[in-house]
Amino acid sequence: MKLSRVLVLLAIPVLFASVGFESDNYYLFPIKPGERNYLSGNYCELRSSHLHAGIDIKVGGVVGAPVHATADGYINRIKISYGGYGNALYIQHPNGTVSTYAHLHEFNDLIQQYVKKAQYKKKSFTIELFPQKGELAVKRGEVIGKAGNSGSSGGPHLHFEIRDANQRPMDPLQFGFKEIIDRVPPYVRRIALTTMDENARINGQFGRFEFSLKEQNGKYVVSEPIDVRGTIGVEVAAFDKATGVRNVYGVKETELSLDGERQFLCLMDKFAFSQAKNIHVHANYEERYRQNRTFFRLYVADGNTLPFYKTNSQKGRITINDNQSHLAQIKLSDIYGNTSRVEFTLQGQPQSSEQLKVRYFNKPYSNQNFHVRENVLQVFAPVKKSPEGIYERKLAKFYAERSTLEEPPAYVVNDVAVYLWYLNRCIPDSVDICGEVSTLGIKVRVPSKSAFSFYQPRMNVTFPKSALFDTLFLQMNHEHEAGKELFCIHKNNVPLRQNMQVLLKPRQFPEGPRDKMSVYRIDSKGDLGYEGGTWKGDNISFRTRTFGDFKLQVDTIAPVITPLSISPSRLRFKIKDAISGIREYEAYVDGEWLLMHYDYKRELIWSDRMDKSKPLKGEVKVKVRDMVGNENVFTTTIES
Repeated sequence: MKLSRVLVLLAIPVLFASVGFESDNYYLFPIKPGERNYLSGNYCELRSSHLHAGIDIKVGGVVGAPVHATADGYINRIKISYGGYGNALYIQHPNGTVSTYAHLHEFNDLIQQYVKKAQYKKKSFTIELFPQKGELAVKRGEVIGKAGNSGSSGGPHLHFEIRDANQRPMDPLQFGFKEIIDRVPPYVRRIALTTMDENARINGQFGRFEFSLKEQNGKYVVSEPIDVRGTIGVEVAAFDKATGVRNVYGVKETELSLDGERQFLCLMDKFAFSQAKNIHVHANYEERYRQNRTFFRLYVADGNTLPFYKTNSQKGRITINDNQSHLAQIKLSDIYGNTSRVEFTLQGQPQSSEQLKVRYFNKPYSNQNFHVRENVLQVFAPVKKSPEGIYERKLAKFYAERSTLEEPPAYVVNDVAVYLWYLNRCIPDSVDICGEVSTLGIKVRVPSKSAFSFYQPRMNVTFPKSALFDTLFLQMNHEHEAGKELFCIHKNNVPLRQNMQVLLKPRQFPEGPRDKMSVYRIDSKGDLGYEGGTWKGDNISFRTRTFGDFKLQVDTIAPVITPLSISPSRLRFKIKDAISGIREYEAYVDGEWLLMHYDYKRELIWSDRMDKSKPLKGEVKVKVRDMVGNENVFTTTIES
């Protein structure tokens, strides 16, 4: 069944009825209601680590825009945090839904005093409160605060959500806000096809292949047929746009059909927060890591539990085992019914590899001669031609489980022989091609749905149940040179749903005290990210949700405190730490705790007196500690 603009609009009253609406005017737009507004982000946009749960409303690039309650109700939750949503309000409405307002600069006076009183009682800037029904009632249109840039925000805006009675975020734009105008269809960059098992081929090869598109007769097309055999998956790189802005958004609805029959439909309408991490398998995580481009899959990958999909019996995958020509079509739509279409031809190919065309040579990593995809090990090796111009199809020797197994190349292209090895058969530790032996580094097969521990001489790794989205063929390596020790745990091209537990057993230790020595992850730029760790003897354990390279580092440098303003009316400081990062801070004036707001992006803390009529005076003491306990204390005196 194809969803059109008409059907989407017809569905809205049904949704209203399900939550008790009498009309589509139940909700008020929270920024400049009744006036033209613009978005910097839309619902279910694909962020780096999660699905976007609401809409981001522009406020002109500055803080301070009044934020209005979208409907009658009462504030049932207030949360203030350094990152995440920053200063956030949650309003419970009589119809059972909850609206959320995040990254606020400040609350209105009534809410601000309520929160400040609790902060002083707890002696903490970060706080989470759950007011009762009669405490903080609000009316539709009431100003509840000002839009800002608090928490993990990249600029001033309002993050706005509407959640159902089960706390599942819904698309606010489905409720008919006339403040947003959009007449622009989604834009499509490229498509990609991926082989889904060791017998599949795309243009004669195993792997993943991208294809450029050109606009023709109002749609996007691939200029030539794509030769296909076996089961494949389709991906698309696309984004939505809107009238009057340059921002790009996520695509609301995507449909894939083959010869007129729908194979896959994704309609992003509602999801649970516990499912937000599934973005890592909704989109192609490895391609994000490898080339910083987002392709989302038009099939349901293993481990994906999002509720958005309707598919064929193969979860959207396509199998072609004939020699016929097949028309594939992709339709991409936004919530306003603006639609773009992609068409390409899949040409079925016979089983004989001699008749397959081989184009677009595919080697994912130029510095690595093997790659694992869909339980298949792909090995690349240069080959020579005979005097007659025929490639020498040398057998590769795979060493696995104390046996030597020989395998011919699956195909040869561009003077490179490509060998395919099905890893569920057994895991080779090395391969010999023409006398050149390569160690693969694959240690073990890790199942995705059960807890699993693996022990090595220099490190142990434990995966809790469901930590992985899919089966992992774990690669590990320990590098030790003079003055350098590196612990390599797979590549950061595989996502984790939950933290894994790691135990490192170092051979050498950096100079410095053990209690200041922690584990740090090395990112792609060579920068260090603090992971922490707990020592037990000469071993250190830590938890992480990221694969990659890790090392030990000592941090004995205390944070820096730089005064910016010291007066009876306010205190303002810049705080910064060079290595492990800031864990906590506190301020006292004349022996009494003083609330200090913190913006980690600007490295600023500033005071907020409980009683603004009472000036600050006496001894000022500001303490800042980093993640390993190094502490700096700044003291001064404010004279009365």
